[in-house]
Amino acid sequence: MALIMISKNDWYRLRVDTGKNRVHLKIIGRWNDVNDVPHYKEDWKKALGLTLSNFTVFVDASELKVSPSAVKALLVETQRLIINAGVSRTAELVHDELTELQLDAIARRTRFPKKNFYIKHEALLWLDEVGHHSAIDSRTVAGSSAGNIVNLFIREGREKRSRDFSRYEQH
Repeated sequence: MALIMISKNDWYRLRVDTGKNRVHLKIIGRWNDVNDVPHYKEDWKKALGLTLSNFTVFVDASELKVSPSAVKALLVETQRLIINAGVSRTAELVHDELTELQLDAIARRTRFPKKNFYIKHEALLWLDEVGHHSAIDSRTVAGSSAGNIVNLFIREGREKRSRDFSRYEQH
């Protein structure tokens, strides 16, 4: 497993795990302006150059604070780059519902393939499934079998429990 650090600064850490074909992003604090992160898009272009098609992304947004509109526009542009590079799945680790709502609003604009998690381990396991299962969620397939529907409810129940109990986890 080769971990390649693309950028490490006061606002974010971006690295690529070439063994897992995964990009890791850790967002830190509140980005007040795009000038806080002048190389963000270029750093992502470097990271994407080290991935193969069907790569995954893990975003640790547990320290993210709500950002202004100018920053949201940068995130939309960057998500479009990531989609065009062939992302399969993105797991976003969030710490509260406000962060979750902000990230979901951005992703809706780009149709970004992502899912929110409150527990890091579960997020990484979900990303690891890409190599073992189809990246298509059974909810998107017309005529899903009853077994898929049952599995979906079981999976959603597990995710709900992880959200409910995550605040009691020790980090």
